[in-house]
Amino acid sequence: MVLRMPIVFMSELPAFVLQRVSQPLLAQLRSIAAQYREPSRRRRDRAELAQMSSGELNDLGIGRGDIRALMDAPAAWRKDRV
Repeated sequence: MVLRMPIVFMSELPAFVLQRVSQPLLAQLRSIAAQYREPSRRRRDRAELAQMSSGELNDLGIGRGDIRALMDAPAAWRKDRV
C-alpha cells in the first residue's frame, strides 16, 4: 500500500500556520545574514580607525594598539576599560 500525500500550496495554508513556520525561518535567515555582515563591518571600522591620527584616537579614548582588540572583542575590551 502506497501512502500518497496531497500537494499543499503555501497559499492554501491557514495564516496562523504560515506565521508559525515563517517566523522561526525568517529569524534564522536574519541570523545567517548578520553573521556574513559582521566581518565586513568590522573590517570597514578597523580601516576607518587605522586612518585616524593618534590625536583623534586619543579623543575617543583609544590607543593605536587597542584597535585590533576593540574590533575582535568589543564587549571584552569595554570591560577592561571600565
